[in-house]
Amino acid sequence: MLSPRQFERRLGATGAVSLLGLAVFFGALAYWQVFRSDLGTDPKNPRVVNALEDPHRGRILDRDGNVLASSLADGSRHYTDASVAQVVGYLSSRYGSQGAELAFNDLLSGKAGTSWQAAFDAEFRRSAVRGLDVRLTIDPNIQAVAAKALGARKGAVVALDPRNGEVLAMVSVPTYDPAALNQNGEKLLTDPNSPLLNRATQGRYPPGSTFKMVTAASAFENNVITPDTTVTCPGEIVVDGFPISCNNVPQGTGTYPFRNAFAYSVNAIFAQVGVTLGWDRLTATAEKFGFDSSLPFTLDTAPTQLHAPGSKLTKPLLASTAFGQGELLATPLQMAVVAAAIANEGVLASPHLGYEALDGKSVVQKLDQPSNRRVIDTSVAHTLRDLMVAVVDDGQAAGTAIPGVKVAGKTGTAESGHGTSHAWFVAFAPAEKPVVVVAVVVENGGRGGEVASPIAGQILRAALGK
Repeated sequence: MLSPRQFERRLGATGAVSLLGLAVFFGALAYWQVFRSDLGTDPKNPRVVNALEDPHRGRILDRDGNVLASSLADGSRHYTDASVAQVVGYLSSRYGSQGAELAFNDLLSGKAGTSWQAAFDAEFRRSAVRGLDVRLTIDPNIQAVAAKALGARKGAVVALDPRNGEVLAMVSVPTYDPAALNQNGEKLLTDPNSPLLNRATQGRYPPGSTFKMVTAASAFENNVITPDTTVTCPGEIVVDGFPISCNNVPQGTGTYPFRNAFAYSVNAIFAQVGVTLGWDRLTATAEKFGFDSSLPFTLDTAPTQLHAPGSKLTKPLLASTAFGQGELLATPLQMAVVAAAIANEGVLASPHLGYEALDGKSVVQKLDQPSNRRVIDTSVAHTLRDLMVAVVDDGQAAGTAIPGVKVAGKTGTAESGHGTSHAWFVAFAPAEKPVVVVAVVVENGGRGGEVASPIAGQILRAALGK
């Protein structure tokens, strides 16, 4: 039998050993979890590989519940619609993940949205955790029409609801089969046509005359001009030795109200307006729309730019920027957002793809709740809307007019620097109470009013049930 002193010594030793064991345990935990946190993403880590090949991973659905991505019994992912390949993305033990697979990985894998008991079982008992299903905002009907309308032409389409920022369709061509990435990955990565690139969010193009929406918005807000202001172009305007022609459109040479210069997209008049505005005011308006930054969105977006970093901000560059050329670069999503802010009476509802996370049929949480911010004054938005309606009503946008529905639009024909032009068109409808905005770009497609606008027209009709 131990004496009290021996008992105390043994108890103290036991306690010391226990404390030492705990210190070692927590030290090791800190080392592996904090100092060696890189292992959590190391492709050689078996747990990382297993997570990418988990048959219990949640599904990705469109807004109607149709399956866009699901896991097979062997853990590989099955994809059903190539038209949303860049949106849904891919999941690969070799190439990682992209698109919605990456954006919603914690929900799909079960790391988020599960109970404490499920998380404990997964970590310590190695029990399988069923990931949540993720429902996107993509409308299957609008998506299908958009994909068919663009066809095999290189480019992109974005359709969204201006009231809440929900992306209804997003198409990027050329596309690919995400399920075959492990087999074709190297070929896809080196393909000069860049099929892995989501042109809607990361393709950067000169926006051409679609940027005139921004220039006009800035001019109206700063009281530089009104739609009824009389403007004159004698045939050519020269800005510090840089000649800009008025002869590119029927309403070029002569005297007429500024609204005609917008409808017929007269470059020289917009060059004059831009120079009068100056860099500071035009930049301030453009930045409110999202230019000179990466647009906040569910997926990664490429930064847009007004001019190249370090460029000398000359008057000729300002003039060409004001009519949509210069060093401007914009994504189709960015130009859709510009039109959406005008359609939504000057308020920009942040664009997003996430709709709901589901556990079976039960909604666990709403995803990607939009934020709203005012970009331009309501009266300016209404003025721009009316000018954009005139573009369609005056026949500048082939195939876009819809009987009984007022459509607002803006054409764009942007020089690509290779002797060809990208065809642009942005539009929304019904003009008086818009529910859908569309932006289309066709690479090296030619004139926007002839090539891009019929594509937009088909999408608008699908969205409106016409």
